[in-house]
Amino acid sequence: MKSENLLHYIWQYQLFDRSELATDQNQILRILKPGILNPHSGPDFENARVIIDTLEWAGKVEIHLKSSDWEKHRHEKNEAYEAVILHVVWENDKAIIRKDGSEIPVLSLKNRVKNSLLEKYQYLKENHLKIPCENFISDQKEVVRISMKEKALASRLERKSYEVLELFNKSNHNFEEVGYQLLMRNFGFKLNSDTFFRLAQKLPLKILSKHNLFQTEALLFGQAGFLELPNDEYSEKLAKEHRFLTQKYDLAGKKLKRSDWRFLRTRPQNFPTIRLAQFAGIISQTSGLFSLFIETKDPKIVKKHLEPKVSEYWLNHYDWDKPTTKPNRLGKESIDNILINTVATLLAAYYYITDDYRYFETALELLETIKPEHNFITKMWDSLNVKCKSAFDSQALIEQYTEYCTHRKCLKCTIGIEILKS
Repeated sequence: MKSENLLHYIWQYQLFDRSELATDQNQILRILKPGILNPHSGPDFENARVIIDTLEWAGKVEIHLKSSDWEKHRHEKNEAYEAVILHVVWENDKAIIRKDGSEIPVLSLKNRVKNSLLEKYQYLKENHLKIPCENFISDQKEVVRISMKEKALASRLERKSYEVLELFNKSNHNFEEVGYQLLMRNFGFKLNSDTFFRLAQKLPLKILSKHNLFQTEALLFGQAGFLELPNDEYSEKLAKEHRFLTQKYDLAGKKLKRSDWRFLRTRPQNFPTIRLAQFAGIISQTSGLFSLFIETKDPKIVKKHLEPKVSEYWLNHYDWDKPTTKPNRLGKESIDNILINTVATLLAAYYYITDDYRYFETALELLETIKPEHNFITKMWDSLNVKCKSAFDSQALIEQYTEYCTHRKCLKCTIGIEILKS
């Protein structure tokens, strides 16, 4: 046994031989409640209840591979560990004494756990499969698969919400600014997301939202660094307007450079110039983005606002002085991407801010209305007959793979737990 986490799991689900149970001090032991796993500092399990001989104890349980780890971890220096009523170990190699001179009761599990459980755990941790349990998934009931996806999606929304909450705190609790920054970052999609986000930080919404479409373009393209060398009539007009707005809002020294943006290996329709033009259209035609995303119940209304009306120039250009005959519009997949990564994330984060669970439910309902994403991760799950019916499923399975499977967190996975329990 090399994993204390596995020992936590064994104790939590009581996966050991409980017949003729006794402490290592030969006291009769009955476990009434194993307790609740403590994610914070202090003993591993809280609110446990056991009977030792004839006396019932309520308190905390500490888990170690060896009993001597108690001193190795310096628990004798911490008052919180005086409330430990049972020391559960794999191997008892040293008696541990409380400050009052009494010995802490010890339960050794080394001879009480089936080898098959240890072998399964070792297999899940050490095999070279991308999804460690893929040879067991077909044996799992549908309710277990659904539970896995629900847990993974909740974990994903919580993790992404913390990123939003960080933006919320940095913006002095300005909801609209948070919605703007998140949407701007999303408009860069994968290739230019960081650069779009930097632009949002250098050009606050309170400045951008005061202007018409032409001025909004001047601010966005100018601060993005695309108006340094205007080479056609329209870019020259924007550059002139940008110089005026730069002085008005003291924006000098806050610009990015064209070299900060990535154009290679992307289609013209996805060029950052096109995306900025589309973003300008949305910002100039929509006031109260955050309110729109949070309060609108009908996804169709939100989608309507995400269909930008770009300026006439960008209807037939994809870069300065580079005309195109292809229509400049945000595709359905791009809009769905924004709904998934901006709107659903904001809804989930707003739940954590307000403690109103309705917003989290709305985020889940929204994801269920969106078509699933298709990528190498969802294809892997599909090959194992784990299907995606909506973005609810695809987001869950992406999280399951990237945060659980690749890190071999099988003890925190619903399916991993079922495999080891069976």
